Amino acid sequence: TVAGAHVAVWLVNHPVPGARDLTATLRSHDVHEPAATDANALALRPWAIRLREVFEAGTAGEKAALADALLVAADCRPRLVSHGAGQPFHLHYAPVRTGLAPRVRALTAAGLAHVIDSGWGTRLRTCDRAGCGVAFLDTSRNGRRHFCSVRCANQVNVASHRRRQRQRAAPGAGRA
Repeated sequence: TVAGAHVAVWLVNHPVPGARDLTATLRSHDVHEPAATDANALALRPWAIRLREVFEAGTAGEKAALADALLVAADCRPRLVSHGAGQPFHLHYAPVRTGLAPRVRALTAAGLAHVIDSGWGTRLRTCDRAGCGVAFLDTSRNGRRHFCSVRCANQVNVASHRRRQRQRAAPGAGRA
């Protein structure tokens, strides 16, 4: 289920995916029958925009309402499935026969809903560095990440440090 949230992060950050990259990402998250076509990738572009809204929402309530609307839009209908004798059961959120794009929509909607349901909705974020906008799922221990990467965090921290240094060095600074 968290795989769906990670696929959602990837789609938000790659809103114009190629079929090969989409297939590789879905395969890396163990999505059943992940082979994507250019038509599948094209069909998921508007969905990526809707997914981004969840990451950009301000409150947990707003995130939950948006994720719930995604569940409805994706016609998400969880089913217990086993891929053969002796294989464990797991959830599929749409039948395989519906095609890849509808299955990805259902998987990503369910993944975000599971993250929110488990109390981690505030961890669905976009980077705080101005101009970045990369979406991420904060999996840190304390859940207080504000940047998508160390690089973005360092850029903000260095800029803040330099700004403070300039303010201290400015004429008249420190005089009372």
